[in-house]
Amino acid sequence: MNSKSLLIDFDDTIVDFHDAESHAFFKMTERYKLIANHDDLKTFMKVNQAHWEAFQINKLTKEEVLSKRFEVYFDLHEMTVDGKEADHIFRDELAKAPIKFFPDTVETLKYLKQNHDLYIVTNGVLETQERRIEKAQFGQLFKGVFVSEQTGYQKPMPEFFDYVFKEIGEDKRDNAIIVGDSMTSDILGGKNAQIDTCWFNPRNKINETDIKPDFTITSLNELLIYME
Repeated sequence: MNSKSLLIDFDDTIVDFHDAESHAFFKMTERYKLIANHDDLKTFMKVNQAHWEAFQINKLTKEEVLSKRFEVYFDLHEMTVDGKEADHIFRDELAKAPIKFFPDTVETLKYLKQNHDLYIVTNGVLETQERRIEKAQFGQLFKGVFVSEQTGYQKPMPEFFDYVFKEIGEDKRDNAIIVGDSMTSDILGGKNAQIDTCWFNPRNKINETDIKPDFTITSLNELLIYME
């Protein structure tokens, strides 16, 4: 078995981000006395995703994303909120949310660690992601954690991956694989970095982009087949 470096996304790859996002959303709307349901959550998720995708292509700054996503969402309910305040509430609740792993995830990661180097690569706010990753209690499972705010760049920018390989060793690039749920962040990022790409697709989404991953899995334990 050839040793590889696995760059693994955190949200919606290792942990179920939808679960944490739902927790944080309803806690936040309670604070603003907005009675919200799951349709409201779906609307917010679309607004949130659109803002982060704009960030990925440098149409918005991170600071604009963090505040405007809430201003835009609450405006749909004809409410005016302080976007920075709403962001603080939301991210604090996100960090407090229970960690929910996808099935077989931890067992698979422990097995892969025996022969491969594992790294977390995630976009997001450093303080929030550090709290959530610490809460997951991985111990010595990962050799490193790289958060976009820490690197100064975000996936899919090539500079994000240049930072990672500068830290872990440029020689690891040839045998590296990125595993993630986002076509526009993880898979495109892997293409930009010229490394192998694995699309994690547990919800059986349809790929509506022109981006083609090298392979697709619906459960992390399917990685074991490709790592042989």
